[in-house]
Amino acid sequence: MQQIVDMYDVFAFDLDDTLVKTERFHYIAWMHVLKQHLGPAFSLTYEEYIFKVHSNKGSPVKDYLQDVLHINDYEKLINQKNDYFTEIIKTYPEKFQLVSGITELINAIIFTGKQFVIVSNSIKDTIDNMCELFPILKLSTKNYYRELFKNKKPHPECYLKVVEDFPNMKMIGFEDSITGIHAITQVKDIDVVFINSKSYPYYDYILNNYSLKYKCEDYLHIEQLLHVDTNIIDNISNNKCCILLQ
Repeated sequence: MQQIVDMYDVFAFDLDDTLVKTERFHYIAWMHVLKQHLGPAFSLTYEEYIFKVHSNKGSPVKDYLQDVLHINDYEKLINQKNDYFTEIIKTYPEKFQLVSGITELINAIIFTGKQFVIVSNSIKDTIDNMCELFPILKLSTKNYYRELFKNKKPHPECYLKVVEDFPNMKMIGFEDSITGIHAITQVKDIDVVFINSKSYPYYDYILNNYSLKYKCEDYLHIEQLLHVDTNIIDNISNNKCCILLQ
């Protein structure tokens, strides 16, 4: 792990399912709000939810609510969902977990005198709540959240701002979704890590269509396979580790 820490000056992390395992709770919050609005018969599996709200085009959530579900007051529903998600955090804090290995990685970053930032589509309150729940996240040099930007991911505006704020520094960024991967890969000054499992619906699409530096399922064993030959990636792709992509 120390080896990869020594290679970079700034580490940029998405929040949801990159630092904290939250995506399924977002799904629960959305289902609660949509059933209230559309009726209890409304149905959407978790996999369908991912396909709908993760996208490399436009504003995925807004587009789904407005264009597919024909909900014109989508901003109201988004606010209701955020409120309910906050209620989940406050009511069931023990249900939330950090992504495996991130504590060790952040400790190594801080111990070495490097910096990390949080770059998220989430609202400020959500990031603040997660920082209270997991105090290690308070060590972030800066948090970038939805209210700061005109354009959300998959637009690269947030990552362009990170590069502007940390000039002439070698930077690496971690994203788990096609939405975030599309945003970060448009910024040439950031080496990109895709962190997710092969069960993610867009997994193969991301590997085949985006320029990545690394892929990993979590942050464990990051140093041991840092220099793996790409010719044997297929033989070890089921391991929970990082693999260098040439």
